[in-house]
Amino acid sequence: MSSEELRASFSDLVIYVWIGCNTTKFGHLYAAATTRPDNRVSVTSVLGGTSDNTGSSMARRLVLKTGLNIVLACNIPKDSPILEAAAERKLVEKLKGLGYIKTAAAEANTSTARFGLH
Repeated sequence: MSSEELRASFSDLVIYVWIGCNTTKFGHLYAAATTRPDNRVSVTSVLGGTSDNTGSSMARRLVLKTGLNIVLACNIPKDSPILEAAAERKLVEKLKGLGYIKTAAAEANTSTARFGLH
């Protein structure tokens, strides 16, 4: 299966994520997806009133990294960029482990194999 076919088979998938800190509160809820015709990422706040940059930015970056639709509940304090970065880094590691994000080495191997280069 080519990477294009694989991407097409994932196009209907949605990743649901909850990230929280020191509480079990749901937090803000964001939905993010690529939009046509130019494949830009759109993010909207579904719950929690006005959006804060913590969750909406993370949802946008996750769409760019995975190519999938993202529904993200985020309960991280607004002024905690180190905590936000650590949480996102851990999530990206988990998504890589599950195969939703390819590593650069895996993509290079796929490209090499596809073009018959050894």
